[in-house]
Amino acid sequence: MLIGIKDGRFFLGSFYCMDKQGNIILQDAVEYRSTRRTSPSPMEHRAVGLILIPFSCRTSCHADCSVEDQLSLLSLKDQI
Repeated sequence: MLIGIKDGRFFLGSFYCMDKQGNIILQDAVEYRSTRRTSPSPMEHRAVGLILIPFSCRTSCHADCSVEDQLSLLSLKDQI
């Protein structure tokens, strides 16, 4: 799961859970942020592990899903 926050950083990790308020916990997360200095890589990254991302800070949220998973979700939708 890839989550963007208001200050421009992104966190990439495995979805762990979400609470009633919409806060998301990622495990094995990596933080990515753009560098203002000129460097070979335009993004710096660091491992942060388990992280809670508050709903109020979130600007985007993307989940990766395989084609097989998408097809199984579509078949579940037809059964409802």
